[in-house]
Amino acid sequence: MTSTDAWIEAGKVLALDPKANVECPDCGEADLSVVDTEAGEEHIERHMRCPKCGAYNALLKRRDP
Repeated sequence: MTSTDAWIEAGKVLALDPKANVECPDCGEADLSVVDTEAGEEHIERHMRCPKCGAYNALLKRRDP
């Protein structure tokens, strides 16, 4: 699995449950930390960062009804 595929899988898990323990797709040595920010009226932006290696990614998610 490529790093891109691993980030996509991590994003899928964290899109459903932002409190899930998801291992860093880059280093595999720590769980990702998750912070949500406002992204308009209909979306949030979910920021995922590894506290160990600093790897980062984000996803745009439609707000739950």
